[in-house]
Amino acid sequence: MSSNGDHCESIRIAHLTMLQGVISRMGSNSFTLKALSATFGSAAVAVMATVDKPSLYYAVAAIVPMIIFWLMDAQYLRYERAYRRLYDHVRKGEEIEAYSLEATPFMQDTASVLRLACSWSVSWFYLAILLSLGAVALLIFNGV
Repeated sequence: MSSNGDHCESIRIAHLTMLQGVISRMGSNSFTLKALSATFGSAAVAVMATVDKPSLYYAVAAIVPMIIFWLMDAQYLRYERAYRRLYDHVRKGEEIEAYSLEATPFMQDTASVLRLACSWSVSWFYLAILLSLGAVALLIFNGV
């Protein structure tokens, strides 16, 4: 293999490494949002259970950021999928500018945020948190 071919291959490998780092960060951010959502739900339950007069406002105050986290999680999944498409193009040696992290051209082939928010990989977690928060709030308000 020529020196120029080795150089091009090392650039491609470095590019793939950079893209893998971005993809890993997207997954990490998604996990952080799930942890924050669970924390908000737990905090709302703890507050409702310990106050003398529980209020529905505590539950609503926890649900609003949880829904925002849900949508942000779907957006991270959307970006992750676009970066995976960019990664595949670089991996296959298709014409992509060296070291480019521009995934915008691949966003059009990715589902919308709302569609991804309803996908099984995102929705089940947030629905479980919201349903358990609702069930516990219902028990607290009924004095059980």
